[in-house]
Amino acid sequence: MAAKQIPLNKILTAIDNKDRDFYDNLDDDFKKGFSPFLMLRYASSVKSDPETEHYYIASTNYHANKGMLEQPLSKHPKLQWLLFTAISPGLGTVHHNWIKQKPKPKGKGSDIRKLLSDIYPTMKDVDLDLLSKTVTKRELTQYAKDCGKQK
Repeated sequence: MAAKQIPLNKILTAIDNKDRDFYDNLDDDFKKGFSPFLMLRYASSVKSDPETEHYYIASTNYHANKGMLEQPLSKHPKLQWLLFTAISPGLGTVHHNWIKQKPKPKGKGSDIRKLLSDIYPTMKDVDLDLLSKTVTKRELTQYAKDCGKQK
């Protein structure tokens, strides 16, 4: 049987209320549907005053983000859940937003970005995006020639 998805309103309310027994009370199908990545995205973003928004981002990063999807923590969903319950300041239920990913550049900008990623294969995506917006085509063409790349 396929894993059931836990309703977001229930899981986010449990995080906000620090319900440490929530994961234990789920049936096995819901436990299989528990997605730490999805929870990181929702738990870190709230619609509130700027101080509360900052708190949730910092608290999610401090308590849950570091190593959440890596070994050995990824093998312990109960421990992952307990880390999520540490995020909330205990103010009750708040509205959580989805954080959209920025779309990849299309058209001419994507060609520049691809060339930059070939030249700098270890550069982070954020840095490649920024550099592709600031470098001129003339500068990039000259640099590519200097590096021995063809047009």
